[in-house]
Amino acid sequence: MPRRLFNHDGKQGRATLGQAGVLLGAAVLLTAVSWALRPDRLPLRADVAIYDLELAAPLIEVPAALVLYEEGMHIFVDTRPTGPAAASGLAVPGAVPIRPGSFDDDLLEIFDFVGPDDPLVLYDDGGLLGASNIAARLLERGFTDLSIMAGGVAAWQQAGGETSVPAAEREESP
Repeated sequence: MPRRLFNHDGKQGRATLGQAGVLLGAAVLLTAVSWALRPDRLPLRADVAIYDLELAAPLIEVPAALVLYEEGMHIFVDTRPTGPAAASGLAVPGAVPIRPGSFDDDLLEIFDFVGPDDPLVLYDDGGLLGASNIAARLLERGFTDLSIMAGGVAAWQQAGGETSVPAAEREESP
């Protein structure tokens, strides 16, 4: 007589489902523990020391940017988006904003005193990609003398560079 896998009352089936549930719970628990204990393997920022980044403009270190700022011959461009994404709330004094979301409007506002031949130093929050994207858009519009400051405002401030609250944020605060 053939063996039956399940009794008519379903007890064997419930036991099998219970075992499957226990195995699934153990797998989920082990996965959660392994994710919690493992070190981060991928940095959340574009790090030039780790990756070979293809930036739209040459990268300059903060000490070189400080020298350019002191010489007064370069225009600094803040490429960080407004709002929560621009977390620090500080900027290089005198920097003009060219934001990703309002690129054309920002460029139109500064067009009277910034031309395609003017040397520009772009910076963002330190991730480099935001500034590189703005640099690529400026290159498309004929700007030629562009560089990107490594490290963003945090590195600028750490190296002893002056910071200020951007004019737009000063006007908004009570």
